[in-house]
Amino acid sequence: MTRGVDQERLEQAAAWRTRLAESADLHAGEFSSWLAQDPRNREAWRRVQAPWDVLGQQATAPGVIRLRRAALAHAHDAMRGHLLWPKRLRGPAMLAAAAAAVLAAGAFLFWQQSRPDIFRTGFGERRIVTLSDGSQITLDSRSEVAVRYTADARSLTLVRGQAQFDVAHDVTRPFSVAAEGHKVVATGTAFDVDVLGPKLLVTLLKGHVVVLPQSAPTIPWVTDASPTGAGSATLAGAESLAASAAGDAMGRIYLDPGEQLVMSPSDAPRVSHVDIERVTAWERGEIVFDNEPLASVVQRMNRYGPRRIIVGDDRTADLLISGVFHEGDVDGFVSTVAAYLSVRAHERPDGDVVLTYHASSPMRAAGT
Repeated sequence: MTRGVDQERLEQAAAWRTRLAESADLHAGEFSSWLAQDPRNREAWRRVQAPWDVLGQQATAPGVIRLRRAALAHAHDAMRGHLLWPKRLRGPAMLAAAAAAVLAAGAFLFWQQSRPDIFRTGFGERRIVTLSDGSQITLDSRSEVAVRYTADARSLTLVRGQAQFDVAHDVTRPFSVAAEGHKVVATGTAFDVDVLGPKLLVTLLKGHVVVLPQSAPTIPWVTDASPTGAGSATLAGAESLAASAAGDAMGRIYLDPGEQLVMSPSDAPRVSHVDIERVTAWERGEIVFDNEPLASVVQRMNRYGPRRIIVGDDRTADLLISGVFHEGDVDGFVSTVAAYLSVRAHERPDGDVVLTYHASSPMRAAGT
């Protein structure tokens, strides 16, 4: 294994590996001089460096570098212990210690890299997260996003709640957000994803996105700039709104700015133009409803406070309501609903409020 390279050079190379891991800038000049002194030094370095290279692309990630340095520190301690060994065994033992420490750490490092980063919010909390590529996530109350970045993909999952994604442009690494069995794919854009009960709402704020079944391959989806500066999707940007709503043969649905896709288990996908200010009102601490069923309105209100509102029957659930409400204002919301709809509110001992249909109550659109 070591023929042509003496044990002392291998020991020096192993020591250089540890020193460079600790502070490459500090020792770079001395290391270059050592390499240039003798071709056998370069061969010794190649052999010591080989286990390090096994870690491949993942070795460049900051978290992996920290873990890898810990592995080499362990190797350094092990090699110091081997100085008590006979000199003829010292070189191979040191090499084995370094290689074993780095390679043993390799499996753990890859596992560590495959773990997603989790970001979540509690009741009434909003949070802005800036990712390593400059993309930003704005999380609504009681929301959770899992983020996993690799060399060729940016894969996220909206586990629950609502979030806005402002995506840094990178055509080589598509940005995808999975939710409710589908995923939204973009390379540089801004969009809002909302998991509301069994429904999935995707609203495009700017740029272009495509919504796919979660099992479909994530193909980089880019736009070609026209001479006038307008963009056209290279894959299917010319589809009409009707074709987009129905989806193409591969189940892809394309959105333009200001369009919202609504998907639910019981209905066909529906694309419509929406008021962006209304959709993003939650970022200002407001919730805006426009002739929406009380059941979905209550689901949204329940994100913002520890007290729950419960719809007690189907007739109450189907009542329509419009208005602007402040996040977390359960009392104000319940009072408005009871005053404007055929609804009676009952507060339980635990503080939750149950809404039930009451025919003698006035019934008209609610507003504030």
